Amino acid sequence: MQITKKKYYDYLVPFALGLILATILLIPQFQIHTGVKLSDTQFHFNRFYDVYEQFKNHNFSYFQMNYGFGQTGRVVNAVYGPFFSYILGFLLFITGSWFKFQVLITYIVFIIGSYGMYRLSLKLKTSRITAIVVTLLFLTTGYMSSWTNSNSFSTWGAALVPYVLIQAVNLVDNDKGDFNWIGLGITMAVVAQVHLLSTVICVSALVPFFTYSLCQSKNKAVLCLNLVKAVVVFLVLTANVWGAFLLLYSTNHMAPTYDYPLSSTAITVGVISVWNTILDSILVIFFVQLCYVLTNFKESKLNNLITIEGIVFLFLSSQLFPWTFIETKFPVLKSTFQFPNRLTTIAYPLLFAAIGVTITELSKKYDNKITNLSYLLLVGIILSNLSANYIFTNHRVKENSIGEVTPQEFIDNNISKAPEYLPIQKKLAAGEIQNNGLNDLSPDSNKKFNKKVLSSGSLKLSWQSKKREVIVLPIFMYHQSQLIFNNKRLNPNLTAIGMPFVQSEPGENTAILSFKVPLWFTILLYISLVGWLLIIVLKIFDIFLPNFKLNKFNFDQKKVGSKL
Repeated sequence: MQITKKKYYDYLVPFALGLILATILLIPQFQIHTGVKLSDTQFHFNRFYDVYEQFKNHNFSYFQMNYGFGQTGRVVNAVYGPFFSYILGFLLFITGSWFKFQVLITYIVFIIGSYGMYRLSLKLKTSRITAIVVTLLFLTTGYMSSWTNSNSFSTWGAALVPYVLIQAVNLVDNDKGDFNWIGLGITMAVVAQVHLLSTVICVSALVPFFTYSLCQSKNKAVLCLNLVKAVVVFLVLTANVWGAFLLLYSTNHMAPTYDYPLSSTAITVGVISVWNTILDSILVIFFVQLCYVLTNFKESKLNNLITIEGIVFLFLSSQLFPWTFIETKFPVLKSTFQFPNRLTTIAYPLLFAAIGVTITELSKKYDNKITNLSYLLLVGIILSNLSANYIFTNHRVKENSIGEVTPQEFIDNNISKAPEYLPIQKKLAAGEIQNNGLNDLSPDSNKKFNKKVLSSGSLKLSWQSKKREVIVLPIFMYHQSQLIFNNKRLNPNLTAIGMPFVQSEPGENTAILSFKVPLWFTILLYISLVGWLLIIVLKIFDIFLPNFKLNKFNFDQKKVGSKL
């Protein structure tokens, strides 16, 4: 009975923490009861809106987006968190308004982040009180606290990082190489289906753990074999992701994202801890943690590892690192990596978890006074940071309120002009793309065209012309796109950003845009879907039929590591 109580406690506590923190930061939005348009809202909500309309109209198109981004046939979701886009699009379909949708996903991301950080702390054998304090630090710092004032999708990556670190601890928490390779593969696949760049960052975070484990392992062959197994699981579950990249990037010139000076997007000290700033008080406790492990390096090798790695990632994310020099030597990083502060998604959970380990070690060596003092100081930092975050969020919400609008009303008035993933015909910088026709895609420019989505997933345009003339259609064509113009297949000339020229005839004109998906990608898509279905079925067996043996696929925590 006691074990059962602790089990429920460990589920309910992080759930309550995420619920409480999300509610506090949502108060400004509750007060005005409206949706808000923040820094990244337009781009991502266009993605979800497209899926929302697919569910609403039963017109499904995996690659070609026929509803979002001004109904231009762009490809975005297929290469940016595809399955997760469908999950959030379905949630938008259920809620039916931007306000309800924003509230719901805010609760979800905070609960996911809270549970992951709490479980990571317990995995490191901290007390439950310490795990609570560490979790609150995590939720009020960096990208986690930035969600309600930016809608930055890196927050979702940040929320998943603790789960990756749990698997990292599993890597080093054995000497026979028999870590939970299934859990590692699944966890990394989830991250890839949510936020691809976070996957790259998480892989870099796993390298030191694997290297340490390889050096310490008594059976290196088993360790390497299990790593290969984890990679295979990952590749199967993400076949739709890497398959889409292979399809599009091997046959199209894809537009880059905006360039950002790396030195200006690295973190600096500020009065609030959000995506690009950090409190001086948090820097102080990180410095104290570093001093502790340097002077007590024999206490815990794992504490040393996570602290040193956390400090390295923090240094790389900051303006102390010579990013000006790096971006001069490797300018491509300005559009691919963009924000060095993204590395804090690894640094913060590592360092907060390390602080939890240190508190636990100190409580064993000394009386409770030093532990209570540590709690008092950390709670003070949490309250200070939460207060600053609330004030900032309140200002942002009131400044960017859009009212209680339907998804259709929001999208029609806010067509996103982001250049990502456009099929450019020549090398163009993101800023140049705006001047090559993207700025012309406005609600007014689309009024002359009647757009209809067909049951096949194709997009039909119809318009009236008074004379024979060459016009540019407000759609984008990729190598795989097919255009039927006035009942004839056309291979048109394209603008620099992939918009087709057609010669319209007097009277009624029609154009049908479709995306031809090759058979090999369809096979990869089904492989990924079947893989996820199998994982879900196995997990259901594990939960409801714990005595049912699944051989090597058993998810039993005692056999293959901690549950996520």
